[in-house]
Amino acid sequence: MKKLSLISVAFSSILLASSINIEKVIIEDEVQSELSKDEISFTRQQDLAQILQEFLPEINMVRASAIGNDIVLRGFKRDDINFLIDGAKIYGACPNRMDPPAMHISPTDIESIEVVEGPFDVENFGSMGGAIKVKTKEPKEGFGGEFNLIGGSFDYKKGSFYLYAGDEKLKVSVSGSSESSDQYEDGDGHTLVEQNWIQLGKDDPYAYQEKYKDIKAYHRSTVNVKTRYDIDDKQYIKLSLMGDKATDVLYPAFQMDAQLDKTLSVNSEYGIKDFLGKKLTLQGYYSSVVHDMGTKFRNAAKNPMLYRTHHVDSYVKGVKLKDDFEAADILWSVGLDGSERIWNGVCLAEPSKKPKQVRIPNVDTTNGALFLKAKKSFDKLTVRFGARYDNTDIDARNLNDPTIKNIAAIQNYYKNKTSRNFDDVSANVVLDYKIDDSTKVYAALGQGVRVPDAQELYFIGFMKGNWTRKGNPDLKESKNRELDIGIEKEYENFGIKANAFYSKVKDYIYAYKTNKGNKDPKKYYLTWTNIDAKIYGFDVSFNVPIGDYWLAEASAAYQRGEKEDLIDSQTDKDMAMIPPLRGRLALSYEDGENFGMIEALLSDSYKEVDSDNGERELGGWGVVNVKGSRRINRYVTLNIGVDNLFDKTYALNNTYVGRSLIGGKEPVLINEPGRYLYANLNIRF
Repeated sequence: MKKLSLISVAFSSILLASSINIEKVIIEDEVQSELSKDEISFTRQQDLAQILQEFLPEINMVRASAIGNDIVLRGFKRDDINFLIDGAKIYGACPNRMDPPAMHISPTDIESIEVVEGPFDVENFGSMGGAIKVKTKEPKEGFGGEFNLIGGSFDYKKGSFYLYAGDEKLKVSVSGSSESSDQYEDGDGHTLVEQNWIQLGKDDPYAYQEKYKDIKAYHRSTVNVKTRYDIDDKQYIKLSLMGDKATDVLYPAFQMDAQLDKTLSVNSEYGIKDFLGKKLTLQGYYSSVVHDMGTKFRNAAKNPMLYRTHHVDSYVKGVKLKDDFEAADILWSVGLDGSERIWNGVCLAEPSKKPKQVRIPNVDTTNGALFLKAKKSFDKLTVRFGARYDNTDIDARNLNDPTIKNIAAIQNYYKNKTSRNFDDVSANVVLDYKIDDSTKVYAALGQGVRVPDAQELYFIGFMKGNWTRKGNPDLKESKNRELDIGIEKEYENFGIKANAFYSKVKDYIYAYKTNKGNKDPKKYYLTWTNIDAKIYGFDVSFNVPIGDYWLAEASAAYQRGEKEDLIDSQTDKDMAMIPPLRGRLALSYEDGENFGMIEALLSDSYKEVDSDNGERELGGWGVVNVKGSRRINRYVTLNIGVDNLFDKTYALNNTYVGRSLIGGKEPVLINEPGRYLYANLNIRF
């Protein structure tokens, strides 16, 4: 598929003697950035969100732990962003986003990542603000593989392998990894537990017990098996099975820690060429995520009323049929897309494991859709069009469960609203014009839609006559209407790319705190509402080759978000979790055997914050990272690096109550790691 370069952040790092670019491109109707496996390998390979935010200033990471961190893409977050692994949807189970979708894939399994910015993906359900599309390593013909040994500061240890074998008919690959780490320390030398203590005090019910001061930050293991069978030169079948398990993951900003995250994913695809057009594909998938989070390590475990575990599970299954064909000199794609997600959660009393209260009442979200894409070229102009129709049913299926406390009050609140239906249309048009051999411009206009999820509609948190969190069963779907424009200009020894966007979001689903309706007016709770909002910004990048071996790069991104509707009893019009101006400067050297880079990551101060909903002002920061690589021979490569060379103390994201942090108190802010040394020994055969 031909890739047409467009604007974004361009990184031209050369790793392992391969020229690698991260650039925004248009692939069919999608405005994207792409990240390769070699760029991923030249990191700690610990957390996908961390990797993405280092490479793309448009992405900000929401720090919650050493792993399992969430993503903000150009100001859009949570369910505003779609996440797919080999074309299959996956959802986390935790309502606190302890296990966001990006957690459910190990970086060592990744072949490439495509980042779709804006509402320009009509093939998949829910890509309102963008999409992250992960492709894992495929099996190959012959026999070979690789091993990776990674070690770093704070006793970080990871081992991984990838093996493949096959002939021209049948190919199989197996990969896996195992890792663990102590708690990292921030630039002031404070561990995750100590950051929790500093902000809560050691006697708080949700502070860690002293005996767990030095507990590991997490343990994790993964396995991935893939097969491909070519029936003939036109037909193939793919099958894959992926498992991921993490235990005792510390989340100091939340009331609980993740005692178990267990993922199972099955994916299949059948393809046939030159049948009803160029290619017909049929994909089916299933994934399950089981998440247990509890207060085992906290002071709450000493109190029978607060010692508890929340057992939450999320299941999704889906199918997609897509036909690519050409008619009237237009390239077409038409398809059917369907999925069903079931999300259920219950609070268990400890140590009895007796059900105490339903939290997410077994909510079923069923979606069916039709989509169409078209592409037509006129000399220097290429026009792309996409459209999608969605019908979505959402049903809360066990609001009569007897384990729901104060059931009469809860049933009254959700009365006659346990079933919702949404009919929606998404569409976009992209114009790409090549002015000359060195100059390209584009404009893209689109609408993307996302429906409210089970938590936003039906979450139940009700204790002693007070809501702690509650859904809003009257929520409408959010609609993002966005304009993107950009330019790319290449000179003989200099390149510049620039992009700007403006999003008008109708009925944006927004979390906020209130005490309305609580018996105790001093206790606030979290709920959701619809507001109209706007998000706009730009990104720009430069790259300058210096001689034969050196490359200088600079990039920056800025977003701003404003509420057009004020929430009841609130006055702040700033939207939460909209990062300030961020930038990257880098100088790299590569001679075919050796690679080195020094880079500076920079951020302006966090001043435009939603103070009504827990955000605080944060100072600006700048950190320096140093990386180096040596190809020892054709089989062995050693990568080394130091992140945060000068041991700075800083935080990437903020303390918005919509992250469902420790309620009733000032939310806990988690700093980034201090100086972090790591090494990666890669052995290929």
